[in-house]
Amino acid sequence: MDFLSTNGQIVPVEIRRRKNTRHLRLTLGYQNQIVASVPWHTSERGLGKFIEKQRFWLDEQLSKAPHIYTLTEWLSLHPQITASGDVFEVRIEATGSFQANYTFDQGGAVLVLRLPEVDEASLVQLLRRFAKDALTCRVAYHAKRFGLSYSVLSVRDQSSRWGSCSARRGISLNWRLVLLRPELQDYIILHELAHLTEMNHGKGFWALLDRYDPNRITHEAAIDKTSAELMRVARI
Repeated sequence: MDFLSTNGQIVPVEIRRRKNTRHLRLTLGYQNQIVASVPWHTSERGLGKFIEKQRFWLDEQLSKAPHIYTLTEWLSLHPQITASGDVFEVRIEATGSFQANYTFDQGGAVLVLRLPEVDEASLVQLLRRFAKDALTCRVAYHAKRFGLSYSVLSVRDQSSRWGSCSARRGISLNWRLVLLRPELQDYIILHELAHLTEMNHGKGFWALLDRYDPNRITHEAAIDKTSAELMRVARI
């Protein structure tokens, strides 16, 4: 199903059927698609009528939606990557090697991403590899600080979350964390580490996270402000 906006833009509609949902709900996804959460037996005709009633609101939301950047575009505008609590400048180079790799230059101040073919898919793959290495070290560092242990760490391409923690003490992080400022990257990591002790968002959890990150309220507000833009990077 597609939505034709007033200005002629064709926008895909992603339908998510929910067995326990009573009401229809529309949001924008991180690919600037319309996400329709609907009761299980809702017909496409009924959904189409509902969407048409929300046309003015949808047009307004689409006009305000952040731009979707390729990773190549984002790094050309913001040539910086976060790792080990520091910010590194980024340089992308073609290499004669058959394998992509990364290294550091200028005394460790510059992260060099070296690619046999400098294209979007190869760049995303290499940066995700760097993110796995960098975030593995950073999570281990913070876990050691607070005497915590976790079972496994995965770095993935989540559709909307920065991170999660499972009941089996596994932590999963979004590779885009390397695009955040150091203090915000650390906040997300500490948030998930706090779930190793408190598997909910009750008072005990927030008290623990306040101990891990005394500036967590400021960092939460900053994350909320930047997530809509950063979560759209490399969604094309």
